[in-house]
Amino acid sequence: MNALIVGGGIAGISIALHLLKRGCSITVIDQGENKSTSVATGLINPIVFRRTTKSWRADDFVPYQEKFYRDIEINTSTHFFNPLVIRRVFSSEQERNDWKKKQERTDYQHYLNKISAQDNEYNLVPCPFGSARVDNCFWVDSLKFMVAGKQLIEQHGTWKTEPFNHSFFNAGEKKYKDNSYSHIIFCEGYEVKNNPLFKNLAISPTKGQVLTVKSNLIPDDESLNRKCFVLPVGDNQFKIGSTYEWEAQDCSITDEGKNLILENLAILIDDKPQIIGHEAGIRPTTIDRRPFIGEHSKYKGNYVFNGLGTKGYMIAPLLSNEFTSFLLDGGELDPEVAVYRREKLGD
Repeated sequence: MNALIVGGGIAGISIALHLLKRGCSITVIDQGENKSTSVATGLINPIVFRRTTKSWRADDFVPYQEKFYRDIEINTSTHFFNPLVIRRVFSSEQERNDWKKKQERTDYQHYLNKISAQDNEYNLVPCPFGSARVDNCFWVDSLKFMVAGKQLIEQHGTWKTEPFNHSFFNAGEKKYKDNSYSHIIFCEGYEVKNNPLFKNLAISPTKGQVLTVKSNLIPDDESLNRKCFVLPVGDNQFKIGSTYEWEAQDCSITDEGKNLILENLAILIDDKPQIIGHEAGIRPTTIDRRPFIGEHSKYKGNYVFNGLGTKGYMIAPLLSNEFTSFLLDGGELDPEVAVYRREKLGD
């Protein structure tokens, strides 16, 4: 296989590393202005707090992603993958009761800690309805991951930092500029809207703004969650977020976004932390919260791997492995990620 991968975020890097492991020749083209993966906090949480349910396929994704990231760390002598405990501060008595029911189920015992006396006595932040902890959570230092992933690709394949120009792309012949490929895989994130093959995918650009703050009052041994996430990243610094701004068109930071994050943080801590960073990224999100993965119906050999949304760091490793098996071994893709499940793609 001689594959061209368009986009060097979490999706493109994950696919490239799996293909390289199988002995394939790969080229990654990335414009060097990632607007999702590099800004993302890399928070991996297997629980959806709104209804106290497991994330889609969490039992599959969690064990695989740990091995995937650990292997990259070993092969690059870097460290970016960090175990984490998330403390959920309950928003209602109903949520607490739901947790207590789920914590007794064998299919949740891998994730939900049983509410303990320590949890009942926890008072470092206001907890009118109590709190509890989630196990098997992690956070990926996104910038260090991208550097490590690019390093491996450059060692064993080709990485080109340049925009992908669709006017030089011939879908029928699977050619880009003067080069021919057996497979062309588009991992462009929300910029898929500019792709003539896959522009009709039901993918929405959703802006997320994140603050980096410094505080001596915020607990730094766990990640807190209620109305926002509070992720300790060392040296009394924390990532706080995130906003959800639908159909966003740019990555500009705003006072409205900053103020909303600070208002949500005020529910957890009575402090005015020092703001030392403010970033915005755009997630490629889908209505049913499932990615779009597969081959174009007309232009064979052209593929899309997109719509990972907020769970990209958790789901990309295994989905890219399954995609690799689909390409090389004729394996089956999960039907929930089918490209044509919603609307016909443009020709």
